[in-house]
Amino acid sequence: MKADILKLLLQSHAEGDESSFRKAALQLAAAESTAGHVRVAEEIRAIVAKMPATSTRRQGPVVDIAAPRGELADILEGGHREERLRDIVLRPEAEETLKRVLSENRSRARLERFGVSPRRRLLFHGAPGCGKTLAAAVLAGEMSLPLMTVRFDALFSRFLGATAVQLRAIFAEMPRRPGVYLFDEFDSVAKARGDSQDVGEMNRVVTAFLQLVDADMSGSILVAATNHVELLDRAVFRRFDVIVPFDRPTREQIVELMKLRLSTVGLTDDDATQLAANAIGWTFADVARACDDAVRTMALDDREEISERDVVLALEELKRRNVPARS
Repeated sequence: MKADILKLLLQSHAEGDESSFRKAALQLAAAESTAGHVRVAEEIRAIVAKMPATSTRRQGPVVDIAAPRGELADILEGGHREERLRDIVLRPEAEETLKRVLSENRSRARLERFGVSPRRRLLFHGAPGCGKTLAAAVLAGEMSLPLMTVRFDALFSRFLGATAVQLRAIFAEMPRRPGVYLFDEFDSVAKARGDSQDVGEMNRVVTAFLQLVDADMSGSILVAATNHVELLDRAVFRRFDVIVPFDRPTREQIVELMKLRLSTVGLTDDDATQLAANAIGWTFADVARACDDAVRTMALDDREEISERDVVLALEELKRRNVPARS
């Protein structure tokens, strides 16, 4: 894969195609990060960040080495992410777990010297809107890896046996295209075998998934996310190195999230502390949506600073709509 990236770098440079050159450089950073060369990856990303955003030279077609191809293009959606740990608010236990997983995967070579491997199979569970999908994006962004999301609408086939075949294709891709592979709505794949409402096909899918996880030596990070952990087959839990619950935010975390989203437009710490009382019991996604709505109101009023009233009205409007957010 690295040879393909280097060829793309040379080709795009020769053609004066800085857009493809930038893309290839980021993919090279991802490859170095996966190989445990985190400092090299960070240096490459820093160089790319200093490159001009536009070019007066001819622009050619952008080729993304990380993008799935062929039949997998219908099953996987891939792309590089910019999210970092600073962009997410989590309970302390979940945050520390993510930091530890990142530290281990950045130090892969050192761990393997002592006969151990980094933990890279993670199960995220909790209510919708509590940060599971965002946490997967943060892992990808911090590791300079693409986030590869499995599309379940394309994965499940009406033809018996086809779903297991497609699962095998995904796992075969993991060593070829290192990344963070996200199986969202994981209970769709790993539902408990023997369910009275199910057919034999799903039993075969669960069995195939367990076998594929056991055989996986790719080095890619596998993240499974579910809102219904109680539906999972019990044998699934043993396959994961880390199980992370994602809970609704505490009042302190609501304050932290409001400050993260609104401090740049003038929300004070005292305002955030007072406003948080109106969002107790909400999900992270609900609070974030209300903050964004408040910013929209401010912008449409041609103001540069947000008011406490903007946020109050946004919270009340979202409460009236009562539309649950999903992670």
